[in-house]
Amino acid sequence: MIVVGLTGGIGAGKSTVSKLLAERGAAIVDADQIARDLQAPGTPVVQAMAERFGSQILDDDGALIRPEVAKIVFSDEAALKDLNGIVHPAMQAEIQRQIDLNKDTDRLVVLDFPLLGENPRKGLAATIVVDIPYELAVVRAVARGMDEEDVRNRINSQITREKRLATATHVIDNSGDLVDLVAQIDRLWAELIELPPTDGPVGEPAERESSDGDKSDAPAADQAPRTSWVFGYGSLVSPASMARTIKRVAEPGVDFFEAELSGYGRRWNYGVEHIVASWELDDGTVVDDGVIVALGLVEAPGETVNGVIASLSADELAYLDRRERNYDRIDATDIITTAADTSDPIYVYVPRRSAIERYETARDAGTAGVRRTYWDLVDAAFAEFGPEQQAQYRATTPPPDVPLVDVLSAKER
Repeated sequence: MIVVGLTGGIGAGKSTVSKLLAERGAAIVDADQIARDLQAPGTPVVQAMAERFGSQILDDDGALIRPEVAKIVFSDEAALKDLNGIVHPAMQAEIQRQIDLNKDTDRLVVLDFPLLGENPRKGLAATIVVDIPYELAVVRAVARGMDEEDVRNRINSQITREKRLATATHVIDNSGDLVDLVAQIDRLWAELIELPPTDGPVGEPAERESSDGDKSDAPAADQAPRTSWVFGYGSLVSPASMARTIKRVAEPGVDFFEAELSGYGRRWNYGVEHIVASWELDDGTVVDDGVIVALGLVEAPGETVNGVIASLSADELAYLDRRERNYDRIDATDIITTAADTSDPIYVYVPRRSAIERYETARDAGTAGVRRTYWDLVDAAFAEFGPEQQAQYRATTPPPDVPLVDVLSAKER
């Protein structure tokens, strides 16, 4: 078996990702479901909770009134610690039992744990973090019927977004639509099933130690030497998208800097080759097997493109080369301006002629479109750097000559 962890903050969409992985054949060990089962009326766990927090947390039938429990623990650190002390030992026994059911199989086992960042586990082959911005998480949770103040209290009681991302080997950016999410899960699945089988103890709570020997929630530092940089000029200017791409969080001011590329212009000219999609145009025409168009670059003397650079190890660069297989990687060291103090080469990925021709052919046939969610994602990514960066992006990026579309369905080519 291959055992991986899955986590994400409230409202991030972790449950949807878990469901998509289950549909592909994964065995899901769902910590929330285990907790619900252990907290059924009359169980030892419920009795212990009532003794600690009072009988007001139970209804007349002895069932937990979960909002009452949440009201107590998510605004009281000591109460939350006591709750964990009651629930966690029983949960660990059931978690281990479910893992062991798959011990002699070749299945992918997903530990679906909302608090994996706070409570890391031993022996995981990978850690998947489902990530969205804080305010979007609040909006989505409230849309599901949760109280906004309760949502914010819960989020604030959990590990920070930055610390959670720092634990990730794989990041799923769920700020887009379901089509984008499914495409990410397809790629993630292909990577996970190639991981080596899990050996040794797995699923037990792990202790992390800082450099001075004190226990810490922080992950061990990535010691792979950085040997180069990559320039991002579209969705990769978002820290979450960059983390999803290079599979770790780049730290602004350390290995993630604003930058400008001279002699190139940003264009909507990249025809995505691995996905086909369908959508409906304003006149009611349905486009099947449409070509999704994304941002690319063209040589353009006198133009400048704003973006970011992130430092990479040799393995990370090799992974990017495979991922961006329809782009050419060029050395742009001499035409990039940045505050980063580095003598390492800086690369940028430029669409190959085949990808541009795919876009041009579909454009001329009326079967090309820019996903509205991608359009919004890129604009929001630049907005994270402030109004000046966003204004520069808008001013230096010509509008696409194909429509913005809401994708109805998509599939791998």
